[in-house]
Amino acid sequence: MRDVIVRSDETKLGQEIAIGELRLRADHEAADGGNDTGGAPHELLLAALGSCTSMTLPRSSVPLAYR
Repeated sequence: MRDVIVRSDETKLGQEIAIGELRLRADHEAADGGNDTGGAPHELLLAALGSCTSMTLPRSSVPLAYR
């Protein structure tokens, strides 16, 4: 498994995420006090859970959607 590193950046709530050589951003929407420069933490969590679930289901399964 690759190293996962999360660092605060110069913005109010923004986070820089490194997964090995991959780079992501986390932030909140402006209405929630952020700058909307990345997915909100709960959105990234849902994306991780959804991708994990869809990888373990047979390919003929119904697409997953979270709202």
